[in-house]
Amino acid sequence: MMLDYRRTKNLLLTLAFAGPSGVLADSYKLAYSVPFAPKNTTSVDQSIVYNGTYYLSDRVNGGVHVVNLAGEKQTHLVSGFAGLFTANGTNEYDISGPNGLVVLPNRNELYVGDGAGTVRVVDLFTNEITANISIGVSTRADEMAYDSKTGIVVVTLPNEKPPQVAVISAKDRTVTGKVTFHNASELEQPAFNELSRKFYVSVPSTGTNPGGEIAGLDVSTFQVTDILPLSECVPAGIVFGADQNLFISCSQTQIETYDVAFSQVMDVSTGKIVAKISGVAGSDQVAYDPNSKLYFASAYQNQVGGKKGGAPMPELAVINATSNTIMQTWPTDNKLAHSVAVDAKTNLVVVPLVKSGITVYNLTTASSSSKPLSSSGTASTTSSTAAVHTTNAANHWVPSASLVVGVLALAVPFIGY
Repeated sequence: MMLDYRRTKNLLLTLAFAGPSGVLADSYKLAYSVPFAPKNTTSVDQSIVYNGTYYLSDRVNGGVHVVNLAGEKQTHLVSGFAGLFTANGTNEYDISGPNGLVVLPNRNELYVGDGAGTVRVVDLFTNEITANISIGVSTRADEMAYDSKTGIVVVTLPNEKPPQVAVISAKDRTVTGKVTFHNASELEQPAFNELSRKFYVSVPSTGTNPGGEIAGLDVSTFQVTDILPLSECVPAGIVFGADQNLFISCSQTQIETYDVAFSQVMDVSTGKIVAKISGVAGSDQVAYDPNSKLYFASAYQNQVGGKKGGAPMPELAVINATSNTIMQTWPTDNKLAHSVAVDAKTNLVVVPLVKSGITVYNLTTASSSSKPLSSSGTASTTSSTAAVHTTNAANHWVPSASLVVGVLALAVPFIGY
């Protein structure tokens, strides 16, 4: 039987080289690292990339690292934050800072959560704190989300009893109200849905939904309007992908409590779980690249086999947001690597690591030469080189570029013209 050469060739080349949305990609590989300055750290929180600049909250250095990704160097440390408080050798995160952060692009500002219920406003032209917004609580201001059209910022107060979400007007830099979660254990990441124009918050556990829930907010009435239950998750980081799809990372408590490990994708318009990504859990911050259509999960507390007694297996997972399948994982560490940020313009991914500092990975094609990925942390049992997963929630096989290229090389002589 004669095969159509052009169709077969195009199909195989597409499988070999085309990542999500046609991005020519084989895998993420190590590009470079930037040492922590002025000193090494043991406690970081969230990170974000904006205009080619990476920002990372660092409690030990008491500031926000500012890294020029093109220049491959730290250019500034925004100081003036609470720092890391300890008592009897134990870190007291509930009063420490900096913590979560969010960029307000139309105002060229960075909002950063700090101790003593304070949000610091950083001018991105000068990289200096220009205003402080007091929320009126004694515990930390933590994670945030922003609606650029209304100028509303929401910030979680996870250590209040009960937990709350504060609503801030960026225009006036004032707190307009608070949403109280009477039945919640704590709060994690909020996210803003551009389609529904609504904020959602990750709620790890409630009396009604011990496995967690996603809560939709009305920030004009300061009420919870939607409760979307989760089963056996105990969620942490969330991020919106395309349409109404919300990527939900499940925490290490999922593994310890339910002896399972997965992340999931929810259609928030219906509350339906549209995919489960097996083997990716113990995550904190997650990110989405709208150009390559990839999710990134900082699974720094993942465990071998997804089992309660499994050895630590810290890793970063790259997930195809179209098929909801694992594309690649690589080892990180179980200390600092709960933060991840992506530059959608350059496809750079940034993760803080104990041994190498602020570590940057780039998306490379099969023919590109780059440094091999290696473990930079402790207790990781993952291979020291980047590995493409071949199984996923749908049990689909994901071919690597090198394999398909080999198939193509063997097939070409036998394909009719």
